[in-house]
Amino acid sequence: MPRAFTTRTAAVALAAGGLLVAIFAGLLLQFRRDLAAEIHRKIIERDAAVLHPVALLQLRDGEVHSGIHTGADDSISPNSDTVLAALKTAQQTGMLGVAVFAADGTPLRAVPAAMLFVDLPPDDYLELTRLKPISRYHPRFAPGPGFTGLQPGEEPVPVLEVLLPLHYPGGAQLVGIAQYFIDARPLARELAAIDEQVGGQTRATLLVGAALILLIVGAATWGLTRAQRIIAERSERLIRANFELALAAKASVLGQITSHLLHGLQGPVAGLRAMLAARTGPENETDWQTAADYTDRLQTMIQETVTLLGERSSAHAYELSGHDLVAGWRDRHQPAARARGVSLAVTGGFSDNLDSNRGNLLGLIADNLIENAIQASPAQATVRVSLDLVGDRLVLTVRDEGGGIPENVRPRLFLPGRSSKAGGTGLGLAISHLLAREIGAELALVQTGTTGTTFSVSLPRRPVR
Repeated sequence: MPRAFTTRTAAVALAAGGLLVAIFAGLLLQFRRDLAAEIHRKIIERDAAVLHPVALLQLRDGEVHSGIHTGADDSISPNSDTVLAALKTAQQTGMLGVAVFAADGTPLRAVPAAMLFVDLPPDDYLELTRLKPISRYHPRFAPGPGFTGLQPGEEPVPVLEVLLPLHYPGGAQLVGIAQYFIDARPLARELAAIDEQVGGQTRATLLVGAALILLIVGAATWGLTRAQRIIAERSERLIRANFELALAAKASVLGQITSHLLHGLQGPVAGLRAMLAARTGPENETDWQTAADYTDRLQTMIQETVTLLGERSSAHAYELSGHDLVAGWRDRHQPAARARGVSLAVTGGFSDNLDSNRGNLLGLIADNLIENAIQASPAQATVRVSLDLVGDRLVLTVRDEGGGIPENVRPRLFLPGRSSKAGGTGLGLAISHLLAREIGAELALVQTGTTGTTFSVSLPRRPVR
């Protein structure tokens, strides 16, 4: 598998792992903040939860000792009981000051007396009328005059403010409000310790989670890389198998070449037999010369075909130029054209080289087309053959001046069994069509009519992989 592909996969996995760790860290930090806030709220509300029942108990004791009974409607709310209950509740360590308000929010008393009253905010008062305590933590509270244990101008200190709604037990009517200011320095140390503990647990969880995420991503990346390697190996084997199949398919062209040999031998052998049957005596030297010519042609075709079969089975290859191909076609077919009284004009060619495999197969196609053109042309006619380089393709054109191909033959021109020649089998064009497909070329009928027929073969300059 290419190193670039492996590096890219590792980079993607690293980015994905980093993204997952970032998401996990963000969720964990959000959970830590929410958890710390909830713990802070519970601890801050703890003093109010402790002071409220104590204050209500003090208020009930004050009611009993004073002999006042409010009844079911709580219509009587003595301010003295409210003040007394609030002050008794404030007698504990860390209390900086207390302020007592009547049920309507009117200030009644402050301890120490020098402590300044601050009006209750409307929202706080509304919450207190629902008999719900309020706890508020001030991490940096500037002490005012009269606070017990603090000096004016002292650095801000943490203070816990607690607002308690006072009502008689069993009653639902507010009879007073107590406001306590408590030294929260112990509370601040407790909150800091909790934050440190939660922070340590968060860091440990983050490290373990990040390690697990990276481990899982690493394992997944390893598995993916292994799967990709297996796929690449199997793809390579599949490509090799396809290549071997392609070679096997190309080997079938040997049968086509053999068919070409048999087709090419058919005419000469038939002529030789007819000649030998009609002329048995040695007295006619011309007939024997003709027989000798047929024999030479047979030997030449057999030698060419055997050579081509040997080249295809060999690992060796060579190159042919367009000029070599044109010269070979001219030399091979000039005697046959001269014998029929037909002029053969072979032109074109090029300097670029063509591999021997495609060049020889193109030669077989050209041989068949040229032979057909010579046979189709009357005496004094001209067969024109050209090989040109047009763009990135080689174009072979063969033109004759015969009577054309019958219309009923044209639809199945490249199929065996159809021929415009008397006694023809139609194998020549069928084999040529198969050979053209083998080398990636296109064999086509360009035009046909009473003035002649033109075939073309278009072949890519370079083999198509």
